[in-house]
Amino acid sequence: MTEINMQLLDKIDALRLGENILAWKSAMKAAGWKLYAEREKWTVASWRETEGLDIQLRRALLFKKVVENVKIRIHGFDRIAGRLTPGIIGCMTSIDVCGDYIPGIWKDSDALKITMDASVGMNRESVELLRESARTFRGKTAPDMTYKAWEAVVGGWIKDAEAAKLKDPTLDSGIFGQVTSVLMWEKIIGKGLRSVIEEAEGRIAAFIEKQESDIDRLYFWKSAVIVCEAAIAHARRYAALAREMAAAETRPERKREFLRIADACEHVPEYPARNFYEALQSMAIAGVCKNYEHPMHNHPQWGRGDQYLYPYFIGDIQSGAITLEDASDLLAELIGRWGTQTFVSSGSSMESHQINFGINNVMIGGVDKTGKDRSNELSYLFLHVVGLLQLSSPTLGLRWNRRTPDWLMRKAIRTNMVTKGGIPLFENDEVVIARFIDDGIPMEEAAEWCGLGCVYPCLPSRAEHYGAEGVAAFNLAALLHLTLHNGVDINGNRTGLETGDPRGFENFEELYGAFLAQHRFLTRRIFQLAAIARKEQQKYMRLPFLSAVGIQSCMDKGRDLVDPDPDASMFGISDRAIIDVADSLIAVKKLVFEKKKLTMAELLDALGSDFAGEKGEEIRRLCISQPKFGNDIEEVDRLAGKISEDSARIIRDYDNSPFRNYMIAREGLAWHYFGGLGVGALPNGRKALEPLNDGALSPMRGADKKGPTAVLRSALAAGFRESYASVLNQKFSAAILRSAESVDKLAAYTNAFMSGGGSHIQYNMVDTNELRDAKIHPENHRDLIVRIGGFSAYFTQLSPDIQDDVINRSEHNL
Repeated sequence: MTEINMQLLDKIDALRLGENILAWKSAMKAAGWKLYAEREKWTVASWRETEGLDIQLRRALLFKKVVENVKIRIHGFDRIAGRLTPGIIGCMTSIDVCGDYIPGIWKDSDALKITMDASVGMNRESVELLRESARTFRGKTAPDMTYKAWEAVVGGWIKDAEAAKLKDPTLDSGIFGQVTSVLMWEKIIGKGLRSVIEEAEGRIAAFIEKQESDIDRLYFWKSAVIVCEAAIAHARRYAALAREMAAAETRPERKREFLRIADACEHVPEYPARNFYEALQSMAIAGVCKNYEHPMHNHPQWGRGDQYLYPYFIGDIQSGAITLEDASDLLAELIGRWGTQTFVSSGSSMESHQINFGINNVMIGGVDKTGKDRSNELSYLFLHVVGLLQLSSPTLGLRWNRRTPDWLMRKAIRTNMVTKGGIPLFENDEVVIARFIDDGIPMEEAAEWCGLGCVYPCLPSRAEHYGAEGVAAFNLAALLHLTLHNGVDINGNRTGLETGDPRGFENFEELYGAFLAQHRFLTRRIFQLAAIARKEQQKYMRLPFLSAVGIQSCMDKGRDLVDPDPDASMFGISDRAIIDVADSLIAVKKLVFEKKKLTMAELLDALGSDFAGEKGEEIRRLCISQPKFGNDIEEVDRLAGKISEDSARIIRDYDNSPFRNYMIAREGLAWHYFGGLGVGALPNGRKALEPLNDGALSPMRGADKKGPTAVLRSALAAGFRESYASVLNQKFSAAILRSAESVDKLAAYTNAFMSGGGSHIQYNMVDTNELRDAKIHPENHRDLIVRIGGFSAYFTQLSPDIQDDVINRSEHNL
């Protein structure tokens, strides 16, 4: 364990937000969201200029055109340069990547819908820029062309399957390998982009000297030089702007801040950072460039920030080169900036995410390759700063292990009590590392895992494809719907197998066998289509900047991330709604096959009518009264575990050669809302189209009646050991915030769950009555944060169905 300065921790506890951060927060809340169409202007211009060039070079020159021409701004409260737009809360679009994906740009309206419940104003000039880009790229993007390839294989089936929410995401979500993952921060900060350029130039020289023939490799290294030089030029633009602003500034302190920005941006990210400030400034420029390349789902991610930034932080603190207050404010600035970065998503992503803040992840604590815990003072500062900011993002995760120090656990719980909405979350270091090792990953790599987006464990050393190729989650509840309707989905299309009319099933085993057959059919077909996408997308899309600074193997092999390397790629899937299926199947087993209180025909008729009428309500009450997961009932917990095992077996049996087989991690998002839209009424008593159970191991809202300890027992009994992480949400009364004993109690509760093999847990700490009032009077609760599935959001920005979902979750006390 790192030697910890406990006095420094006490000083961190006394920190408050500085004036510049408070000014930013005030301006951010007043600013409102704004969409900037400027990027589309430059992408269209570049695409027309580079017609006929290789796709790798075209994408590199497109990136160069954007970062060298978009408007930049340094606000009065900025001490670090590097924003995606000139606005405080602003975003750009990815039409060149995703095609005509933005709902509403062809409507004659002054507002453009960017979330389920929010719009932004757009002037005519901006709308026309978006439309011109859509005209330019429509039908030519990787998603467009991949759908054509899919339809050549399965016809209209894929569109029907996506409409029925059998799987997600749709391709216009713009997810490619590594776009939601971390950059090589240690290399960027410690060596600088000039080292990447020199590396690429050396490989170009060797290619020519050895008379190699694979021209794609040469083009890749040339593209790496182009994008890294462009990123450096982008930093120099900020340096010039800062010097110009310093010359006009009359306040000595602000003049010094402008000059510090200028000095830093003339040095980083081109060269190695010399101190903590330059490390953050280097990250700010590299992070915004990652975003410029593809603004949707390509947000900066922190990874293990408390590890790679620690030498800069502690060195500057110990030498007196920086005050703790200054270090805290600089960290708060970058956390806040990335945590409030917005994006415009496709229609299906709006349903699965609910929000349009980019989900970026900070992981703290955890072990190194020798198994030693590496929690440090910067881990503590991250927690404190996030608690002070009280934003819905970033997702802050603590890597729990048996050596996690008590001082960090207590700080984490206190931070959660301040933020209320599941920040930080707790993931089990020991479970995640063991899963990676079981899958053949060496300890030195496995120990460096971090969170992707909200929960998903990924390796910085390997390109993560979770969500790429149109594969992120299977909807097991929708598969149960197919089973109960002989392969017909919620929209009346036969997207599943004809596994027989359940009215003719003679026992529970026939029903369960039909469910597994539907699963096997969907899994094989979706993975087949993903393999086709992997071949097809690289013809139309490349990510040269992300490839140059994201994964070392790209540089080593001269291979873009969109042309994935089998030796350096990871593939994942989330098989969701297991608890809905377990609760539903146990109800059928009890009511139809064991107690015989209902015939299968009666049950199916009630489901088909959405429990309509007096008879339907009576059957629904019977369904609700059956055993439910989360109450320490062995039979239903064991069934949930069996479904987990069987689902994992089907997934892992698929041969994904030449790539690694799919790994499983069951995360959150607002997927339970999205997934519920593909599922009719279920035998657990849930009505048609309502959200499914949140998270992965969370009981159905309101179904856990025996307290929080019973929930943990059910979760541990079900096990879900096939999954790297399985989200368990818990909701506690806000009364817990008023008790000093609660910190130790909740820490002990967390330790007990993790020690028993639990992989993930997170806490909402808000009274149900407050949530109800916030739904009625949103103007009084704008800052109320809640945990949805795997991420947090402002309660008042959620759709009514998700608000009700959070309200109706069981509220516990310790």
